[in-house]
Amino acid sequence: MHFEAENYFEAAQERLTDAQLLYEEKRYAVSLYISGLAIECLLRAFRFLKNRQFDARHDLIELLGVSELEMIVPIKYRREIAEATGIIFIRWKNGVRFASANRLRRHFKKLKLDRGIRGDFLKENCRVVFQAAKTIILIGMQQWHAQ
Repeated sequence: MHFEAENYFEAAQERLTDAQLLYEEKRYAVSLYISGLAIECLLRAFRFLKNRQFDARHDLIELLGVSELEMIVPIKYRREIAEATGIIFIRWKNGVRFASANRLRRHFKKLKLDRGIRGDFLKENCRVVFQAAKTIILIGMQQWHAQ
């Protein structure tokens, strides 16, 4: 299947909506994965605007760099992007797609991401990732339409 930058951009918005719906259905593990996938789509869209020849696979850190998103957004948004990506990079890897909710709980516990959270720490980590993804997607959408 052939993709253009616009296809990735549109998919980013759809995946963010999907992540929210999954969160509302209490399907936290898949919601967390889809939140990261939404960001991956957005970063690929920006990368394709400049160069279609790249293979960053599913490495969000590498994709952020090659997309140059942090460099093209207004300075006032760069800190928000940096904070949001920090939240996501700790909690999201492409392999999350294979993890059950219990596996993610064990993983987050090992990373001490259960500390100070009352109730379901998987739910809270998912919420945090979704909000960070939403921040990046909304800033990316503003930049996309400003071009």
